[in-house]
Amino acid sequence: MAGYYHPLSHHQLSQQVLIQTPPEHHGAVITQETPAIRGMTDLSQTRPLMIDPFTTITQANDRMIIYAVRLLFVAESSQQMIGIITASDILGERPVQYMNQVNCLYDEIQVRDIMTPVAEIKVLRLDDVERARIGDIIATLKSSGQQHALVVETHDETKQDYVCGIFSTSHISRLMNVRVEIEEVATNFAAIQNALS
Repeated sequence: MAGYYHPLSHHQLSQQVLIQTPPEHHGAVITQETPAIRGMTDLSQTRPLMIDPFTTITQANDRMIIYAVRLLFVAESSQQMIGIITASDILGERPVQYMNQVNCLYDEIQVRDIMTPVAEIKVLRLDDVERARIGDIIATLKSSGQQHALVVETHDETKQDYVCGIFSTSHISRLMNVRVEIEEVATNFAAIQNALS
């Protein structure tokens, strides 16, 4: 009968239980020579996680933890992106700088206060990504000092840019079975001052 579901039976485990793991020779899903597109999170297949700009950064951090991500798109009800916020933004110097500027408490800081607005986001073009390899993406992330890179495509008729994918060091690391290390680069004057002191 359509729409009818029933719970499966639970069974008691025996004292000794093994965990299935791949054999030692089981290789990585991708290498640095793999076409870059295979390491991109395709937003036509994976729903992007969005957050309201008026949400507190504590709530944003909780959402990242729940969904095991390190980046959220900041969007208003129209789903038009106005910025991004990352775990590095929330756990780094930005909240402290903002508290000092406006004399507020940490719990009062909203996503909009420390997010990176659209005008400051540098993106990759899908055309370039389709010709690149994973090694090129890793080199791009390292040179920018960023954990993420957004990929955009321009709609042929409307000429509207839209984010169609994301590269993240954590996702690439999982696919390669190798940790990709990125030394984050200070991107604003205050961050540069902190890095020097």
